[in-house]
Amino acid sequence: MTNPRDASAILFWTNETDPSLAEPDSARRLSDRSRNQRVVRVIARKDGWADIRFGSEKFSVSETCLTVIEPLQMDVGDTVAFSAGHGTIRDILWHFKDGVPNYYLEQSGKKLSKRYLTADLVRV
Repeated sequence: MTNPRDASAILFWTNETDPSLAEPDSARRLSDRSRNQRVVRVIARKDGWADIRFGSEKFSVSETCLTVIEPLQMDVGDTVAFSAGHGTIRDILWHFKDGVPNYYLEQSGKKLSKRYLTADLVRV
């Protein structure tokens, strides 16, 4: 469940990112997965470092890898209602041209390819 007090941020991390910009375990896990331009939750900040959460995964990264945005009302793992029924948010990517998050869903174990906007979804 989303804590509305937690800040949201866009994570910038590619395989070319300097691994010293994250704790070693976080750097390894971030490099193993494509998390670039994902919207994450900032759950703690201290001395230029941030603890972030993407779904159930937690990472510790330099704040230089983040762009803080307005807190989102929904998060990865949340169950939502939408025009085709109910599903679970599996991914959130930032759409830079429109300046909004795009939500990607899973329904009955199947990844849906359509992207959804905040207005298309209701958290249940």
